[in-house]
Amino acid sequence: MSHAIAGLALLAAVTLVNALLTVAVSKRWRTAMAPAPAAAPPGPPALAVREGDRTPAFTLHTPRGEVGEAGLAGHPALICFLRPNCGPTRDSLPGIQRWAEANTPSGARLVAVVSGPPADAGPLLEVVGPLTELTATEPPNGPLAAAFGVRHHPSFVLLDADGTVTGTGIGQGSLPALDPVTA
Repeated sequence: MSHAIAGLALLAAVTLVNALLTVAVSKRWRTAMAPAPAAAPPGPPALAVREGDRTPAFTLHTPRGEVGEAGLAGHPALICFLRPNCGPTRDSLPGIQRWAEANTPSGARLVAVVSGPPADAGPLLEVVGPLTELTATEPPNGPLAAAFGVRHHPSFVLLDADGTVTGTGIGQGSLPALDPVTA
């Protein structure tokens, strides 16, 4: 009788080890067979809008209400796509501030779109908030970022008063309009 109990215990132990190994192999196989993330298109990062394009339709949900492309008409505008906790975004803030100080007194508009959770956006909004009333937060790859094809931060779109894109940039130092003015 004791040999039968020992045999059953050994069979149960082998079955348990086999089940654990099967689960581990299955998990590894599923991970290996998972589809690869979509590769970025070849070439340097680019926005969906280019110089000479018209501003795509969009709605910006600001604390003071909604603003769309029609609300920017008649004024040059700089649309900045920023991300909290992003070194290049932080490094671009002085250029954005210089642009705002040089251009908003004559009617230009600054639009700051912060990509990420609203709780994380607070410190960044404190910096850009005094420069513009046109601030909004949206989830990563949100509707405004999708309209302009933003996948990298910071990204910039410069518009003329007619709503035509006159410049774009991705990354700090990518938009000459944000460079310091030298006399």
